[in-house]
Amino acid sequence: MTGNRFQPARAALAALVAFAPLVCAAESSAGPATATARVRLVVSVTPVFQVLQATRTPEGYDYLVWTNMKSITIGGREYSFDRLGEHTVHVPAAPAGAWVVHGL
Repeated sequence: MTGNRFQPARAALAALVAFAPLVCAAESSAGPATATARVRLVVSVTPVFQVLQATRTPEGYDYLVWTNMKSITIGGREYSFDRLGEHTVHVPAAPAGAWVVHGL
């Protein structure tokens, strides 16, 4: 699943690498025997948060999520992760008599 998600980015990066020698080529002529060039590559990655699975437990809900962010906020509570990718997030149940809508 993740391989298909990044396929267009990989293709664009492969095209950039293939044409980089043409774009960054420098030719020395009369004068110094060296040539220099600078290349700046900027990649913008949009934040992604996707719920893969939701499981009801006696204490609340367990959500299997995939994210490319270091932390997310659900219901005013911040959940931090040590790495990007899949994680299980436990959202505790509301007290008896309260109504809570989980807007994931």
